Amino acid sequence: MDVQESVTQFIRAHHLIAPGESLVAGVSGGADSMALLCYLLSRRKAWSLRLTVCSVDHGLRGAASRADLEYVAAFCRENGIIFRGKTVDVRSYSLRERLSTEAAARTLRYRAFAEVIREFHADALVLAHHGDDQVETMLMRAVRGSAGRARAGIPVRRPFAGAEIIRPFLTQTKAGLEAYCREKGIHPRYDTTNESEHHTRNRFRKHVLPFLKRENPLVHLKFQYESECISEDETYLNQQAAAHLQQVILQKSDDSIKLSIPVLLSLPSPLQRRLIHLILNYLYMNQHSKPLHQSIHIEHLLQLLRSSQPSGSTYFPHQLTARKSYTTCLVGLIPPVKEDSYKTVLNIPGRTEIPAGTIRAQFLNQEQYRKSVPGPADMILNWSESDAPLTARSPRQGDRMIPNGMEHAQKVRRIFINEKIDRRQRSIWPLVVDGKGSIIWMPLLKRARDLEPGTPGNRKRYLKLTFVPAEDFGRTDG
Repeated sequence: MDVQESVTQFIRAHHLIAPGESLVAGVSGGADSMALLCYLLSRRKAWSLRLTVCSVDHGLRGAASRADLEYVAAFCRENGIIFRGKTVDVRSYSLRERLSTEAAARTLRYRAFAEVIREFHADALVLAHHGDDQVETMLMRAVRGSAGRARAGIPVRRPFAGAEIIRPFLTQTKAGLEAYCREKGIHPRYDTTNESEHHTRNRFRKHVLPFLKRENPLVHLKFQYESECISEDETYLNQQAAAHLQQVILQKSDDSIKLSIPVLLSLPSPLQRRLIHLILNYLYMNQHSKPLHQSIHIEHLLQLLRSSQPSGSTYFPHQLTARKSYTTCLVGLIPPVKEDSYKTVLNIPGRTEIPAGTIRAQFLNQEQYRKSVPGPADMILNWSESDAPLTARSPRQGDRMIPNGMEHAQKVRRIFINEKIDRRQRSIWPLVVDGKGSIIWMPLLKRARDLEPGTPGNRKRYLKLTFVPAEDFGRTDG
């Protein structure tokens, strides 16, 4: 089957082009894109296509790249095709944005394509990526450890600039397109940078692809088949994963997500991976960044979640962090908890600000005491018999207290573990200490002694302490 018939069948099978559509073709002047232009020109009348060509000079090869653009412009003039030429400064942009030359060139090239699409209200941008490109891309991503849909390589179509990108040449080879150009009397331009082994793609093209083609001359068709299967599988599995997102996510903000470890791990492993992939995609997109995680990052997080250790961390590119604490895991841009030690005498009565929040102290009259029902954030003391002053301080190594109802001292560290307190919170969790240095209260957790409300003595004076946590401070329940 010749190139023209094969491409037409591929277009029809994937419903890429409809009669009467407005198309923008990205054409560099090389064999691939000139073959694409010739093909579209051959179908223009039969399909009533409105065709525009966009060519971009990246400014990297001086006169040679300008000549490429002029070559495409001349071909369009001879064949009555609307032409838009764009010149961009890749070097300056790459320095300013701290991008590689390849990444900067791609960004500016696609920006130029988008401008032309909007100018002509085009339905699609047509690009000349072919089967060899597909093999190279899928292999590079596999070696790099790409995750999810990225493993499928170059998509046949995808949304772009209010239209879409379509690629009708993905079942063709480079050699086949060069032969097609010769058949049509086209003498394409040649970019010498394609010989440089500085670029990863060129190394795959020169050393890996020839070996695969010797093993199977139709390897490009096998890879395209795999690409479409992976894409379909990922679409289905991501839909299944998305259906469980609401159950897995406990809290959600623009820059962090808290997830339930037991719920996530109750799902099949393929959905666990894709749920993590969806969560990371969400967080990166909110940073206005393309997803930077790879399969190894997903596996590291799964290892952390499946570990018997109650806490731990793992890290992702662009300062994303995952912190496990018992049955929950917080993933995102997590600000560090201030770990400076502190010791503050309580204002009685009054308010005392501490790193973990605020402690309020107020005296109770007989009626208030009788009606009081202390909650986890409250403690009522017989102030007449208390050892002043009362101090709020951060925990120290070796701290112990005798909780209410127990006869022996218990380590504060053990209380934190038993109550499943996040490690990040422990360093600033307030301990209220009396004048003798005894810990009498760990707000929200333990009291050293408890008073029975409702039976005040005639000469007793009562003090109520209330802890109000800071917004970013709190207990992590298991």
